[in-house]
Amino acid sequence: MSQIILHIDMNSYFASVEQQANPFLRGKPIGITGKRSERSIVATASIEAKKLGVKTAMSTWEAKKICPSLILITGDPEKYSEITHRFNKLFFEFTPLVQEFSVDESFLDITDQAKDWFGAVCLAQRLRERLKEECGEWITASIGLAPNKLLAKLSSDLVKPNGITLTREEDAITRLDSIKLTDLCGIGSRMGARLNDLGIMNFKKLREFPLEELVDEFDSYGYWLHEAAHGREAFEVSSEEVDPKSIGHSYTLPKDTFDPVLMQRYLLGMCEKVAWRMRRDGFVANAVSICVRYGDFSSNSKQHVFQEATADGFQLFELAWRLVEIVRDKGKPVRLLGISTSHLSHASAPNSLFKKEQKHLSVLSALDKIQSRYGSDAWTRASLLPIVFQERASGLAYDHEL
Repeated sequence: MSQIILHIDMNSYFASVEQQANPFLRGKPIGITGKRSERSIVATASIEAKKLGVKTAMSTWEAKKICPSLILITGDPEKYSEITHRFNKLFFEFTPLVQEFSVDESFLDITDQAKDWFGAVCLAQRLRERLKEECGEWITASIGLAPNKLLAKLSSDLVKPNGITLTREEDAITRLDSIKLTDLCGIGSRMGARLNDLGIMNFKKLREFPLEELVDEFDSYGYWLHEAAHGREAFEVSSEEVDPKSIGHSYTLPKDTFDPVLMQRYLLGMCEKVAWRMRRDGFVANAVSICVRYGDFSSNSKQHVFQEATADGFQLFELAWRLVEIVRDKGKPVRLLGISTSHLSHASAPNSLFKKEQKHLSVLSALDKIQSRYGSDAWTRASLLPIVFQERASGLAYDHEL
């Protein structure tokens, strides 16, 4: 018997939590926004809103145009965090092998508990009933069952909302040949376009494409593409946390602006937030990336790799602002700024021989202790007092990773 992996994906998660909490919203089209509704996107659309054409990541003005009756609600991260903690705790009642994949998705290895595919379906049904008991009847989930994580996630995506889909090993090729390349987790739109340029338009073509040429084109990722096309994957469900590949933050400005001082303030604020998260989790970075999005929704981005690792917010800001100045189209007003650190490693900030820098590191250490005790907003730079970051709910742990 092969592994039995269960992937559970909460349906319209943030919206469902709001409908469970507020009976007035039940059965109505609602959209959860990241922050101020007039300059935001729909982070999650309710099942009712999706049926009327509202999609995730759609701008709020476009969503209201499609569905005038749409009720827009500012997201409540603390509420969603509580429910996420509640259902992940529930999953451990079924198996010790639980891996949180995102704020509303998890993988469970139920091989020992289910014994066979019939037992797996029965376990999935019991889990769904327990979820209703613990979180409420409006918070539902789609469940995929398969011999590996890749096929389990694909299976959960096929029947929404509230479905249970089984894909056995012998069904994998048929299942893959019924979907688009970009429907599989791990193949994004850019990768799909590159595959299309090679004449690979579907999984049948991908299976037929020579492995050596895939590796020449995509390096080690070519091996993964070859295995994925056959419905195979070697990754196991692990309860251990995986180190992030990047840590970042992006923010839509209160209004489109040409003002460099306003941009600098928001960028500095984001750099401080990112640097604090890095220091809190014991990381330093050797690369920084920026993204600039304009009022017409076009964008520019750039990365810089440096030698001396850092987790200092002001150093990140100086590097990031130089990149912004290099790529920014000064003829367009800026709508959004984003900063991301990568090439992460577990280390402390390097010591300095200079007294001024030693003093700075000492102050930073003291400020970190204050933040650890009183929260990330316990202190701020005087230059950032004129601006306010609105809380928003998006991404894993409600932080945005670019």
